[in-house]
Amino acid sequence: MAKIATLKKQKKSATKSLKVHVPFKSKILKDSEVVADTLLECIKTGDLDSFREVLFAHLLTVNKVALAKKAGIGRRTLYDLIDPKKEFNPELSTVSALIQALAA
Repeated sequence: MAKIATLKKQKKSATKSLKVHVPFKSKILKDSEVVADTLLECIKTGDLDSFREVLFAHLLTVNKVALAKKAGIGRRTLYDLIDPKKEFNPELSTVSALIQALAA
């Protein structure tokens, strides 16, 4: 059998193209009771844009997997809610599960 030729010159790593992760820190947005109250107020006033912004900011500060487990919804559902490319139209069951998990 003939030997397989390999590249002699190694490729450069892509570490220069990686972005530095800067964590979003806010004590108010980590407080789940404040966030739950704010989300309920957004629902009462019918302000869906503010609801999405508050939820997005809160999800940046907390562990999404733990919140999804606590709420009993899929992790992918949380990521779909904060994805700007997707339409924001959550089901009532999803919203109520999130608010119950935040209030607990």
